Amino acid sequence: MRVLAFDPYISEAAAREAEVELAPLERLLAESDFVSLHAALSPATQNMINSATLAQMKRGARLINAARGELMEEAALAGALKSGHLAGAAVDVFVEEPPKNSPLVGLPNVIATPHVAGSTEEAQEEVGTLIEQQVRDFLADGIIRNAVNLPALSAEQYRRVRPYLELAERLGSFVSQAANTRPARIRVRYAGELAEAGTHLLKSAVLAGLLNAVLDEKVNVVNAAAVAAGRGLTVEEETRRREHGFPNTLEVAALPEPGSRAEGLTAEGTVLHDTSPRILQIDGISLEAQLEGTILYLRNRDLPGVIGQVGSVLGEQGVNIATFALGRREAVRGAEAVALIRLDGNVPESILAPIRKIAAVTQAKLLHLGGG
Repeated sequence: MRVLAFDPYISEAAAREAEVELAPLERLLAESDFVSLHAALSPATQNMINSATLAQMKRGARLINAARGELMEEAALAGALKSGHLAGAAVDVFVEEPPKNSPLVGLPNVIATPHVAGSTEEAQEEVGTLIEQQVRDFLADGIIRNAVNLPALSAEQYRRVRPYLELAERLGSFVSQAANTRPARIRVRYAGELAEAGTHLLKSAVLAGLLNAVLDEKVNVVNAAAVAAGRGLTVEEETRRREHGFPNTLEVAALPEPGSRAEGLTAEGTVLHDTSPRILQIDGISLEAQLEGTILYLRNRDLPGVIGQVGSVLGEQGVNIATFALGRREAVRGAEAVALIRLDGNVPESILAPIRKIAAVTQAKLLHLGGG
């Protein structure tokens, strides 16, 4: 059976997994023999079935509404049924419930039933079974189904997105800790498959990482958007073409108010085959490093001896270097450079003072990203 679907909030990838074809509402109405409504009531959906949309439906088609009575203009639907433009309708919801003066009640080509299917013994047993399955799916695989404040993802979508949730949270935490000023705007850019599935969840993970780095209260993907909005953070989302030879990348930018002279900070990352989050560039400077554990974040001028001086200071402080990643904007003496130095063990903030005394170092911070 060919199924058309109209939903402005669903991605092409999700539609393909559900084996439906996304179509504009006008085309769906013109081509469908049966039109079934499954929308919540909102200003955008109220009276979506009216005299104009009914006229767009195929002659002889049938309408099913088991969602909300306010989605349809009952008088207009009754007129289409009486004229023969529609062959029939099945409804179990009305504008006024129980229906008293509905023009649909009593029409020979209308099947009207009470909206009580969920109250039967069979339905209640099914509800219990579904709840058990949803709890099992969350505990076993982290899949959240039918949440009122999170988008629903299929098991396959969640499998693809899951490694990038950790990347999103780590990038959010990174820019929050590394930025020099409090951001007013957060920009999230998706490239590759990430642009087609789970972007709402990834955005929430970015915000959770960013806010948890500065707040005492625990923020998660469920409440992150609300907490960010309550603190006046504006979130911008964009998609872009794939770059740097990686199939899927995520870029997070902590930005000041438009027109401000303050500098923002941008970090881009990806997930490699071992599912570990990796950073690919910072403010356009390319470097690759693991996003985990305690990291010494340095901005410096690219001059001879800087790496050696940093290593000597850390050695004198008894701090061991796990990895050292370095990048520079251009291959000239004195160019702007950035380093991410992953350190072992508990590292005190006191190591920063001697690091900052190195003449070529312009910025030094300790970042705590977890996972190490």
